Amino acid sequence: MKEQIAKGGEWEIRFHRHPWIHPEDAAKAIQKRLEDSRKRRKKVSEEVIYEGLFLSSLASDHRWNLHQIGQIRKLSDNKNFKERFARALEQGRSPTFDKIDIFILQNWRELRFKPEIKAKIEAQEGKLPGLSEWSPKAIAGLFELAKINPRSGNFENWFTNRRKRLGLVGKYPRRIRDFIFISDSIRMDR
Repeated sequence: MKEQIAKGGEWEIRFHRHPWIHPEDAAKAIQKRLEDSRKRRKKVSEEVIYEGLFLSSLASDHRWNLHQIGQIRKLSDNKNFKERFARALEQGRSPTFDKIDIFILQNWRELRFKPEIKAKIEAQEGKLPGLSEWSPKAIAGLFELAKINPRSGNFENWFTNRRKRLGLVGKYPRRIRDFIFISDSIRMDR
């Protein structure tokens, strides 16, 4: 795992990212998460937003580094922080990015998912671009093949919103417009 750092005020929040996630995409996703938190929580100070992300990062990964331990020590005199920290450790905090976010980020620039599925696709279609060059309709077919079931409803709207929430911008024109998997056969519209 590679480490990604976001800084805000006195906070240094460390995120561990999979090596398949491009550092720029990870930075965009973190920045977008901060912006969205600011919009949703207008009455909450930026300091509280950074503290929440810091607590999430501590609760989801107990391999703390010296800087994080220093931040904890520095804040340990603050009773409110101690209570929130204890609650985060006891109850856990949801991760900043879920499994689907991670999947999208890992495959955004280059397809890197399950080797057996990737080999099957590339045997029929050749090397394919990352999800940034796929239409949401094509991505729906790929998700179906990979047995990734996001929420039901309009997949294209869901994916577009998810992509924007991660701060990712698709490329136009899209190289992959449709992707259909039937039995052992793949049909693509480029």
